[in-house]
Amino acid sequence: MKVNEKLAPYLPGIIAFALLLVVGIATYKDYGMGWDEPAQRGPGLLSFNYIYHGSQELFLTPSDNHGAGYELLLIFIEKGMRLKDPKVIYEMRHIVSNVFFLVSVFFGYILILRLFKDKWLALLAFLMIALNPRLYGHSFVNSKDMPFLCMIIVTLALCQMAFEKKNKWLFLALGVACGYATSIRIMGVMFAVFIIGFLVIDMLADMKKKEKPAKQLVNMGLFSVAFMFLLYIAWPYIWKAPIQKFGESFTKMSHFDWHGSVLFDGKIIKATEIPVEYFPTWFLISNPPLWLLLGFAGLVFIVVQFFRKPLPYFQNTPERNYILFVASFIAPIVAVIGLHSVIYDDWRHLYFVYPSFVFMAIVVIHRFWKDKLRMVLQAVCGVQLAAIVFFMARSHPFPHVYFNSFVSHEEEYLRRHYDFEYWACGYKQGLDYIVANDTSHAMKICCEYKTPLDNNILMLPPDQRNRFVWVTSAQEADYYITNFRLHPTDYPDDAHPSPNIEYEIQVLNSTLMRVYTPKGKRGAILK
Repeated sequence: MKVNEKLAPYLPGIIAFALLLVVGIATYKDYGMGWDEPAQRGPGLLSFNYIYHGSQELFLTPSDNHGAGYELLLIFIEKGMRLKDPKVIYEMRHIVSNVFFLVSVFFGYILILRLFKDKWLALLAFLMIALNPRLYGHSFVNSKDMPFLCMIIVTLALCQMAFEKKNKWLFLALGVACGYATSIRIMGVMFAVFIIGFLVIDMLADMKKKEKPAKQLVNMGLFSVAFMFLLYIAWPYIWKAPIQKFGESFTKMSHFDWHGSVLFDGKIIKATEIPVEYFPTWFLISNPPLWLLLGFAGLVFIVVQFFRKPLPYFQNTPERNYILFVASFIAPIVAVIGLHSVIYDDWRHLYFVYPSFVFMAIVVIHRFWKDKLRMVLQAVCGVQLAAIVFFMARSHPFPHVYFNSFVSHEEEYLRRHYDFEYWACGYKQGLDYIVANDTSHAMKICCEYKTPLDNNILMLPPDQRNRFVWVTSAQEADYYITNFRLHPTDYPDDAHPSPNIEYEIQVLNSTLMRVYTPKGKRGAILK
């Protein structure tokens, strides 16, 4: 077979990957620093210093019990490239994270191609994930939730390959992928349970047919060893007491100790008291409408088919992948709601269920892909993709504040009812504006939360950072900058009387960042 014939099924995915890679390289410097990014880098740096310098600070510093697998990778790149300046370090993290995302989504392309032997269905799956506006924006700035989503896609793809080919080396690779996923977020252990369960079912099936279970035992052993080995080496925090530390982390992550608040449906609610409808509401209002319709149709279709003819879903067949998609979508949601786990900042802690949701959508699309509905499906999917691309281009670099038409887009509605641009990446654009338009040597600046301000000052050129002087009083400041987090009402208020709006950014008719100049404090505005 000619090389080009082998590559032909992959070409649509390769082209889409290449185009998005070019877009990412051209735009990654436009993204500001997310609120949590320095905090996320911390465990990676502590782990690195423990590995190479014997520092014990990793075990003495309060831990959020997230694994450091991905953060260590970023630190290795940072140290290998000898990066020193914060702006360069965080820009590197942004482009690496986006590439990591795109590579993983290509694994999703391969998964769908292998299941349905249709490159256009595979391309649709690629685009449904890669061009989800909220996920795409997070792929640059969220090194906490997005890398886990990425590794779940890789795990699902390798799972299909391993069980179809029954190749021991693929089970080894599957263990590596699943172990690395768990080193990022401990929820990855759930996927290990699913895989071991499939292997047990296959072993029992072999025994029923009077066949020796040796091959399944070897595959189970290779998967388990690779899983535990990768989990161990990628998570230095558990090195001293693996079982104890893993159990401790699992318990703490099940009931994460975060006492902040969220803005949900116009009400400020403690994160420990969020209602049951929190995740379902966020999921329904922040994903493209057509994908929601198709995903839930796929879920219903698979469940109905399962009850009509369950045997293929237990055997080593393509259908078993479908039930894995269902389980990968439903089980984490049930676990989070059932355990009353703390989730906040939209549904980012459950972003990893979205790829399985897309794959369920592809299952039902495939059902009608070759009959008279194909043209209709292609047309409506094309329109939905065009609408998404238009929104992403228009809202750049803030696609992550996407809300669909199921919720009002009236003036300031989104900002006043939901956590909008909670990462505060927009501070970068606000600071860029001030630097470009104010010639003052020193500018007094104030905001409600200092952390994102400090973060995004680091994204300025080194010679501009010291121009900003932090003050605690808005009345004393030349500039007041805000992303309105937990402040759904407008300024002025009692603490910030009569400010002037100097600069703002709006998406979907809601303001995600605003720069005020308090009355009588207009500084040296030139434009």
